[in-house]
Amino acid sequence: MTSTYSRATVLLLTVLIFVSLVPVSVLSDEGMFLPDTLSQLPLKKLQQRGLKIPITDIYNPNGPSIKDAVVIVDGGTGEFLSPEGLMLTNHHVAFDALAVASDQSKDYATNGYLAHTRGEELPAKGYTVQITQELKDVTADVLSGVTATSPPDATAIFAKTRALVAANAKPAEGVTASVLPLNEGLSYYLFTYLTLRDVRIVYAPPKNIGFFGGDPDNFQWPRHDGDFTFMRAYVGQDGKPAEYATGNVPYKPKKFLSISMGGVKENDFVMVMGYPGLTKRYRESYSVAYNQNVLMPFSIDIFHKQIEDLENAGKNDRDLQIKLQSRIFEIANTLKDLEGSVVAMHRVRIVDQKRAEETAFTQWISGNPDRQKKYGEVLPSLRKAYDELTRTAQRDLIVQQMGGLSDLFQILSLVNRFAADKEKPQAERNPSLAMTVLRGRGALPEVLADRNATSEKALLAFFLRKAADLPAGQKLDAAEKRFGSLQGEARVRAEEDFARSFAESKNFATAEAVSGLFEKTPAQLKELNEPLIDFAGEVGDLAAQIGTRQRAFNATVARWRPLLVQGMSEMHGSKSYPDANRTLRFTYGDVKGYVPHDAAIYQPFTNLSGVIEKDTGREPFDVPAKLKQLYRARDFGPYATPDGQNVPVNFLSTTDIIGGNSGSPIMNGRGEQVGIIFDGNYEGLGNDFFYNDAKGRAIAVDIRYVLFIADKFGGAGYILKELDIKNAPASVRRAA
Repeated sequence: MTSTYSRATVLLLTVLIFVSLVPVSVLSDEGMFLPDTLSQLPLKKLQQRGLKIPITDIYNPNGPSIKDAVVIVDGGTGEFLSPEGLMLTNHHVAFDALAVASDQSKDYATNGYLAHTRGEELPAKGYTVQITQELKDVTADVLSGVTATSPPDATAIFAKTRALVAANAKPAEGVTASVLPLNEGLSYYLFTYLTLRDVRIVYAPPKNIGFFGGDPDNFQWPRHDGDFTFMRAYVGQDGKPAEYATGNVPYKPKKFLSISMGGVKENDFVMVMGYPGLTKRYRESYSVAYNQNVLMPFSIDIFHKQIEDLENAGKNDRDLQIKLQSRIFEIANTLKDLEGSVVAMHRVRIVDQKRAEETAFTQWISGNPDRQKKYGEVLPSLRKAYDELTRTAQRDLIVQQMGGLSDLFQILSLVNRFAADKEKPQAERNPSLAMTVLRGRGALPEVLADRNATSEKALLAFFLRKAADLPAGQKLDAAEKRFGSLQGEARVRAEEDFARSFAESKNFATAEAVSGLFEKTPAQLKELNEPLIDFAGEVGDLAAQIGTRQRAFNATVARWRPLLVQGMSEMHGSKSYPDANRTLRFTYGDVKGYVPHDAAIYQPFTNLSGVIEKDTGREPFDVPAKLKQLYRARDFGPYATPDGQNVPVNFLSTTDIIGGNSGSPIMNGRGEQVGIIFDGNYEGLGNDFFYNDAKGRAIAVDIRYVLFIADKFGGAGYILKELDIKNAPASVRRAA
């Protein structure tokens, strides 16, 4: 299932790894294109494949177009389907709102939700809808005065981007602005967004439809998932964005999509518009190797531990279990993506491919003295920076994660430093440290109220175990001086006792107790005999040193990587689409199956009969009784396959998508929605690093299954009267 972005529930990986754009020729259906570049696509070829509308119907800066119907919904994408602000997105995009509104008496996360009237529509707490108002190339404004012999001045660029943001944002009207670098800072774009803050759930199917197959089916084909939810956006009565209020009115979009019940067949042309998250397809070999061999495996270990702790936390508390469903799902989804991506990167030998390209680049440079002067130090300098980064990378990742173990741990890391600072003459004290301590002490009541000591204990013990396994030369001194003399089970027990003392100490139990630590002198702190205070301080100090080295690494990359981008582009004689960065993009492809492995061929369509075949009566393959009844009675209404014996459920295409595209409309050549993107296949994982034309596929819910579930199963047929449905009988067409 494609990832969502705004509701991160994992520990933040704080190492900043830069993305490199090395332009290469676009092959097959690869590409996540900025809307204002669509006129540069091979339009005649696209028309031959099935594009029936002009490009201005997709993106038109001077009038309504599909661009105005496709929006950011929380961590995914959504699309307007009616003039009354009705939207369609994925069930897993809306799932957090269902979970937040649930408890044992009303478990919407499990049972779904149906609003019979607009007054019953369920507020999606914390959700927003962002609509792109404008996107504009502002490179000339940002980089004015920058030449090949005058490298970009980060301070000057920041000032210019901040000025552009200030000039284009309209807070009173709900319009925000951002200026983002593309192509490693070789170009800059201005994006403005209208943000709607009142979002409500209209209809969500139960979990055993919206997430049918659960984690076992996630990223797998064949798939049989009804991953959709209808929502609605509201504004104040003056038409401006507003917080939730019963008197608010539905938002009137500039554009909404039509739906086609005509379906799709194999090799049909399709296109997708949405907000893909982050791709890293043009990174140099050093970065790819670091991700493949260090960062991603480390993250996989952490996510396994987090899932274990969250599942344990909810075992004896049903309300908490309900609330944690969304967090567990998001982490499990990311985990499976990472695990599959590492396998895929090894399988296609992506690091070797990058090295071969860099060898060609080096040879190209050596053939010309001017190129040698301009680009000769690029790869050696980047290699040296990555060599330094990876020398202590495993230890540094543990330190950074341990340092961010919890808010309380971070506050405790300041205690010793602040006590020592107070011993200095007033003129020599660190005012920045004093302000940080002041803010930390002020936050203590909330920090302690939200504290999960059990999770802290488990994670600290986990990180101490990982520290014990570090190779020689990367050992963590703060751990070794406490546990290094112990071996085997004795060390494990000592680490667990240490972690337990953090969770159970009365000195960390209340806001008053923790705040009182900052009043003590170094001698008084020593008398407390709280080794965790010393440990947290040592970890915090080392994390600060790592941060200093990280900034030096970043500066090196910022100096040389733009030249690598420029040189690769010059060598190839082409300009590529920029990596995805959560801005609006367009992609296209065909409805197509694939060969996953030897002796197997996957067709591009699944049907309701496949849902029934998977039924075990147990989660995640527990088909609802009513859905089985509809199938047995062949009560499919107008949503059946041509032979009347089935209902289409999911289909595949070669469209180029990534996390963040969840909920994107997949449209036919006339711009009519035929499905909704919700996942990619396992064989196509790693697609944030490379596009796999042979095996990579986007998975969509057929729009006919969306309508069938809403109408025949969910009792939400009234929604269909709002929709502009093409190729449908009069009974389901939008009311005039």
